Amino acid sequence: MARGLKVVHLGLGPIGQGIARLVLATEGLQVVGATDPSPDLAGKDLGAVLGGKKIRVKIAGDPAKFLRKARADVAVLSTSSSLKALKPQLMALIQRGMNVVSTCEELAHPTAANANLFRELDRLARKKKVSVLSTGVNPGYAMDALALMLTAPCATVTRVAVTRVVDAGTRRLPLQRKVGAGLNLNQFRRAMTEGTVKHVGLPESVQMIAAGLGWKLDRVDETLEPAIAPRDLDTEFLRIPAGAAAGIKQVARAYRNGELAISLDLQMYVGAPSPRDHVMIDGTPPIDMTITGGVAGDLATAAIVVNSIPKLLAARPGVLTMRDLPLVHHVSPLELRELVGRKKPR
Repeated sequence: MARGLKVVHLGLGPIGQGIARLVLATEGLQVVGATDPSPDLAGKDLGAVLGGKKIRVKIAGDPAKFLRKARADVAVLSTSSSLKALKPQLMALIQRGMNVVSTCEELAHPTAANANLFRELDRLARKKKVSVLSTGVNPGYAMDALALMLTAPCATVTRVAVTRVVDAGTRRLPLQRKVGAGLNLNQFRRAMTEGTVKHVGLPESVQMIAAGLGWKLDRVDETLEPAIAPRDLDTEFLRIPAGAAAGIKQVARAYRNGELAISLDLQMYVGAPSPRDHVMIDGTPPIDMTITGGVAGDLATAAIVVNSIPKLLAARPGVLTMRDLPLVHHVSPLELRELVGRKKPR
C-alpha cells in the first residue's frame, strides 16, 4: 500500500463507505483501520466490502476495542447525527491524539443546546493538540458555508436566504426513511414527536451563518411538515401511496433586531420538482445564485470530508467549524504529499 497520511474509519454505513471508497482512491491517503459493529461487515476486508480488491484491512466488529488500539493522523467518524451519542467515541479519538473529521450534523456548529459539550470537547482537543471538524453537504456547505463564502464581495449584508430542494427518490433508503417517505400522516406525526423524522442540522447552519457575519440573533424558529404525495410514487426501495408523506418541508427562520435575517428552506421529498440549491444575499451588491440540479448529497459529502483533511491538519487545535478553515477546495496530491512524513501534521 502506498505511503500517505494514515486514516481510520469509524462507521461504515452508506455515507461511511462512500468516504472510505474515496479515501482509498485519493493519492496521499492511506487507510490503516476501520470499524463497524454490523455483523454483516465485521471481519471482512474493507476493500472487498467497498467493491474493490482486498487491501489487508479487516473491519473490526468491536468499536470500543478498536479505539483502544487505533493510531492514525486522522479519524473519519460517521456513526451518528447526535453529538451526545457521538461523544464517547469522539473523546476516545481525541485522547489518543488523533485529528477527527466527522459527519455528525450536531457537531457542525455550536448551538445553545450543545454549547457546554462543545466547550468540553474543545478544551480536550486543545490539550491534546488535535483538530476536530464536522462537515458534509448539509450542514457544512450548501446551506451555510457556501452562503457565507458568497457574501465575500458584499459591502453590506442584511439578509441571507437559502433554499435546498432534493428529490429524495434518487437517494439511499436510509435518507428516504429519515424524511418519512411512505408513512401515513398519523405515522408521520408520531415520528415527528419522537424526533425520528427530520433533517438534523438547520439550527447549526443558522448559527454558522450568524457567527460568520457577527450577528446576534433574537430568536430562531424551526418548522417541519410533511410533503404529501399527489399520486402513487415509486422509488427503488419504496411504494408511496397518494396522500401519504413523501418527505419533509423543513424551515428555520432567524430574527435580528426584530427583522428576518436568515431563512433556510429545506424541501426533501420523493418527486420534488426542480432540485436545486439557491442562495440569495440581500446586500450591497445583492447576490442571487442557483445550482441547477442541486449538489448531490452522498458523493459530495464524501468529497467534502476528504477535501477538508489537509485544511484540518494544518489548522489550530480545537473543535472547528467550516467557517474556521481556509477555503476548502478539491484536494491536490501535492497538498497531501506536503503533509506526509511530518511528525505532527500542522
